[in-house]
Amino acid sequence: MRSYWKCVTFIALFCLVVQGVAAISVGNIAITPSTDLVSGQTQVRSTFIINFPPSGGYTFDDANSLQLASEMANPSWTYAIVLDGIENPSKTEIGQNININGWLLSYPSKRELSMKVTMEGLAPTVSGSEEKIVIAVRELDSRGAKIGSSEVVKKKMVINPAQIGASISQAKDALSAVRGQIDQLIASGVDVSPAEQKYSEASSAIHSAETASDYSKAQQSLNTANAAIAEAEVLARELGIQKGINDVDAVIGQANALITDFRVNRSMSSDPRLTPIILAYDNAANLVSTAKDELSRKEYDQAVAKTYDARVKADEALAEALKLKEQLDANPFAAVGTMFAGVLTGGIVIVIAVAVIAVVAVIALLLFRRRRKWDELG
Repeated sequence: MRSYWKCVTFIALFCLVVQGVAAISVGNIAITPSTDLVSGQTQVRSTFIINFPPSGGYTFDDANSLQLASEMANPSWTYAIVLDGIENPSKTEIGQNININGWLLSYPSKRELSMKVTMEGLAPTVSGSEEKIVIAVRELDSRGAKIGSSEVVKKKMVINPAQIGASISQAKDALSAVRGQIDQLIASGVDVSPAEQKYSEASSAIHSAETASDYSKAQQSLNTANAAIAEAEVLARELGIQKGINDVDAVIGQANALITDFRVNRSMSSDPRLTPIILAYDNAANLVSTAKDELSRKEYDQAVAKTYDARVKADEALAEALKLKEQLDANPFAAVGTMFAGVLTGGIVIVIAVAVIAVVAVIALLLFRRRRKWDELG
């Protein structure tokens, strides 16, 4: 008997839990106008249908409530319950949050329930363009807390006309700065075609925003302009960094040519004066390689820093190499002296070994001759 009552209690609790998670669905959502809204000016209208799929034996939990919400100014809600295909008289309420008691929506699961809703309001006044909720439909529990899985939200961008003028001015300033960057690159002999294309797109879009009679279209053109400006800025920066890397490569190439001349043509591979030049050259080559990797990863700040460090080392290597070349050109025999010095220092062991062998050979020869002379004298 006790087991029987436990089973009944479990089933009852299970039914309560299932009833508590009854879901709603929102469909056929239409919002007019379809474009962005103008602050304090655009009349907004939205229509939609709320369906109540039966769950837990009922269409809706009578302990909960249905909330209709909007961030539009003075929204009015006209809604009508449709029960088993029959539409009841509609009701109109005004307010940004309308709560409908769950007992009005709670029917046995064998009934078919839906609700037709129309919301009409005015775009709210905003200081800056931002998204605002046109409609939100959500189920609230008995404590008034939102049941997250039930929420359906639709938003629209609300544009402030005054801000559009300021934004156009800001876009013009940003575009002017990009023009300066592009002109500097042109003066340096860089092909700026990709950046010029984005610059032209941005300029055209700004003009469209200035001449548009519709604020929504003006905002769209402004968005296009800002996107193109951002891309032009990135391209200009990449081209500038690449120009810096190319300049470093050129200096490294000059230093390498001099080092090759010292080693091959002047036989100075062992000359200690080459050591600091080669070290600076190797550092520059490694740093510029890292800069290229950073640029490919679009780590622009790191690429700039590595390019700068590479240029310092490359200039150091080239300056020392040119200084050494000037010394050698002024005194051609200086390289010859260092060549012998290199032989003496680099092959000291061999030289000593040869000298020892030579001394031993001379002594052996003298001893041989002396013994032979004794033999002849008998």
